Amino acid sequence: MLTRLMTRVQRSVLSGVLVLLASLSLGAGSMAQGILANGPWPMTRRDPAHTGRSPLNGPASGSVAWTFSTGRNEDKGGIETDPTIGPDGTIYIGANNGILYALDGNTGEIRWAFPTLFDLFAIYSTVALDRQGHAYFGAKDGYLYALKPPEKGLLGREVWSYKIGTTIETSPILGRDGTVYLGADDGKLYAVAPPAGGKPPRLLWTFPTGGTLISSPAFGPDGTLYIGSMDGKLYALEPTPAGAKLRWSFSTGKSGETGGIENSPAVGPDGTVNVGANDGLFYALDGKSGQLKWSFKTGYTSWAIFSSAAIGPDGTVYFGAKDGRLYAVQPPTSGTTAKALWSYKIGTTIETSPALGADGTVYLGADDGKLYAIAPSKGFFGLDGKLVWSFQTKSKLISSPAIGEGRRLYVGSMDGILYAFGDKPAPSGRSGGISGTWYGSYSDSRTKGALTLVLRQRSSTVEGIWRLGPSGARGELSGRAEGEKATFSLKTLGEKCPGSFEGTARIEPAKIVGLYQGSDCKGAVTKGQFEASR
Repeated sequence: MLTRLMTRVQRSVLSGVLVLLASLSLGAGSMAQGILANGPWPMTRRDPAHTGRSPLNGPASGSVAWTFSTGRNEDKGGIETDPTIGPDGTIYIGANNGILYALDGNTGEIRWAFPTLFDLFAIYSTVALDRQGHAYFGAKDGYLYALKPPEKGLLGREVWSYKIGTTIETSPILGRDGTVYLGADDGKLYAVAPPAGGKPPRLLWTFPTGGTLISSPAFGPDGTLYIGSMDGKLYALEPTPAGAKLRWSFSTGKSGETGGIENSPAVGPDGTVNVGANDGLFYALDGKSGQLKWSFKTGYTSWAIFSSAAIGPDGTVYFGAKDGRLYAVQPPTSGTTAKALWSYKIGTTIETSPALGADGTVYLGADDGKLYAIAPSKGFFGLDGKLVWSFQTKSKLISSPAIGEGRRLYVGSMDGILYAFGDKPAPSGRSGGISGTWYGSYSDSRTKGALTLVLRQRSSTVEGIWRLGPSGARGELSGRAEGEKATFSLKTLGEKCPGSFEGTARIEPAKIVGLYQGSDCKGAVTKGQFEASR
């Protein structure tokens, strides 16, 4: 009733007040996480409260500024992680090929890359960035990585890593003291302290839940850490160096496909914790007590809500559901049952989480492979939102969009392509030649297996990274390419007995064929050959 009676002026004034209050509240949460980079979208869901809300506007149309391809799709190269945007505009994205890419936000050129140990459904974890320029993420190989840009070359520098030992599907969040919190498939939330005083990173504590952790942790304004589990519970924890104190837990009453929690909690400016569950209910909980404030029912009761919420400055909660609708829900004025302020029917399962622009436009993707830009309804309760534009990719969207400077928006697709949308085309300056990701095989006198190469060519200079499977051996490459001929040298990463290798290659339009030879630190000679295509 209040929404119907307010004039535009009253709404504008109220909205301004709410934006200020929200920014102050989020500031308290951000202060608790003071090492987070000051970028346009420096972590999953943009901020420690996981509001999914940007102070910037996204693109007004579905014009593509540039694209970047991993060279493969789906399980071998599709993109499931969300883009992260650093202070300098660098875009960080992990792919199912096990490569983390750092790309120039203006052109899509590879700035640097890092190979993890696996190459199939390998990275689900979205990068978190700190003020030192470190990029944190987990991988299927069981490692939590902290990387930084290389001083030269293309291989990202491993500052430190910590072996958790099981698949990591969640995205990390950073504490004020540098502690990294993330969950794993063993059902535990991990608190890992970075290296200090010459000592390696160390495990501070774990908190066990009763199910796999797919939900990523979020912070409340008072420093409470919230995380959902596939056991059907949302946990509120007080993190300390000595351990995690359970403040409360809330249960959906079921687990797994009919009650587990896969999406990440989003914390409102008043401390309300918003989360959806596989039972089809969206819950708003009191952050201090865990008591139910209200709930909203969607159209399915199993595997029903994958989408994490975005929270508007006026408290409106936006999320997608398996029933194919984007919902905009406001807290009820009385009772515990909420109604949709408006919704938009997409018509297919929604696995992504919405990004909310400063002008109220909601951006999200769906299983039909489309990215949607939807303007909110300005009428009465129950009316539909309005489609502003959409863009069709070549496969389903699991990666959620991120909003950057200059009205840019970035999203990955399971087609293996990262799309950069913008009202202005990308400037020239992207590297060419053999730049990109190449896949093939190698064989030598001792072993054989799969080969992955990521190359960047500028003029005749070539820099790159390589990884061998199934061993996981990896390293960096440098060389020169002139016409159809190339020469190169290789260095290994993390080997106890590193070797020195050199080789030559023949470059064809879509194939590289080469020979290499060298010796390890003990003098053992290796000769081999390789072939790769894109």
